[in-house]
Amino acid sequence: MTESSGQHPGSEADCLRCGGPAESLGVHQFRTGGTTGGWKLLFGEWAELGEDMFPFEVRACRACGHVELRLPSSAG
Repeated sequence: MTESSGQHPGSEADCLRCGGPAESLGVHQFRTGGTTGGWKLLFGEWAELGEDMFPFEVRACRACGHVELRLPSSAG
């Protein structure tokens, strides 16, 4: 018997929902934390102290429209 690696049996480029080919839309930065609205106006850059940026690879399936986020291959 072979050991399971914990990944689905399809290719890494496959859609997790329908199994069709998923196209990479590139790596995008997503912001978390920080503040919104008038706090930025009142406190300026101090309002962004809790803010972080995380890179994710965005992949989309043209067959079913499913979009997923993955860690970029350079991050791991």
